[in-house]
Amino acid sequence: MLMSRSRRTERKEIEIYINSKTLKQVNSVKYLGIIFDNKMTFKDHINYIEEICTKPIFSLSSSAKIIWGLKHEALKTVYTGGI
Repeated sequence: MLMSRSRRTERKEIEIYINSKTLKQVNSVKYLGIIFDNKMTFKDHINYIEEICTKPIFSLSSSAKIIWGLKHEALKTVYTGGI
């Protein structure tokens, strides 16, 4: 992956050979849990984290009802630990 924030006019695809085999160029890479894209905008990472967090939030929201359910302090602890 070629990572750059500047808009260059040169060719964006590079050819790298290892043992006479061409490596494929990708647009995003996951490294230490963070998804980097080629323009360093982190949009893919934000979408990935959003996808992961929505399931626990919706499952925990069923315990937060107006009339019955957990109190605010307990819900805050559960949300903080879950997310």
